[in-house]
Amino acid sequence: MRTTVKICGLRRPEDVEGLAGLDLDAAGFILVPGRKRTVSMKTASDLVKRLPRGIASIGVMMDPSEEEVDRWLSAVSFDRIQLHGEESAVFCRRLKERFHLPIIKVFHIGQKGPVDTPEEYAPWVDGVLLDSSVGDRRGGTGRPFDWEAIPTVRQQWKKVGVPVWVAGGLHPGNVGELLMRYAPDGVDTSSGVETAGKKQRDRMAQFVERVRQYDRQTSLG
Repeated sequence: MRTTVKICGLRRPEDVEGLAGLDLDAAGFILVPGRKRTVSMKTASDLVKRLPRGIASIGVMMDPSEEEVDRWLSAVSFDRIQLHGEESAVFCRRLKERFHLPIIKVFHIGQKGPVDTPEEYAPWVDGVLLDSSVGDRRGGTGRPFDWEAIPTVRQQWKKVGVPVWVAGGLHPGNVGELLMRYAPDGVDTSSGVETAGKKQRDRMAQFVERVRQYDRQTSLG
């Protein structure tokens, strides 16, 4: 079994170049206005074109309109969309039917979110990402949420066949523990592979290797 690995918040050519040779599945680009890792349309387009072959590009949006999604996808060749706000199952359906791209829906542990059930989302989303929140800030906190919530939430989504990824404060030093204890389908990191706000090749490589080490161990039983 292979754990999906995503590194998010790439914003410089050096960040993308640092992914070369890593056994990575996806790279995320923040399109939410006002975040410190937000990239412009021009920058996003350039960075996506530079991605090493085999790494999927994910555009991260929060409560966008359909028109905003259309503008982004007309300018940047994203492989997937990640929705980081309170987007409803109906909205996810509209995006899926209009754009025909995989959708990752984020849910923030410990914060009130969409009221729709997993059954309502399941036909329209291809994965769920559990993230942390601090006050009104959703995601990008650099802090883990209470991992004890994972089994219950994961079981709800497993029943409807949707894989669950985990984000929030993950770094090379704790991702192994997360995987051993809770075995999510995927993991996502951003600040955990940075120093002074910049992505570091060595930390990205360490993070990916910790995950693949776990994958090798579990494949051997």
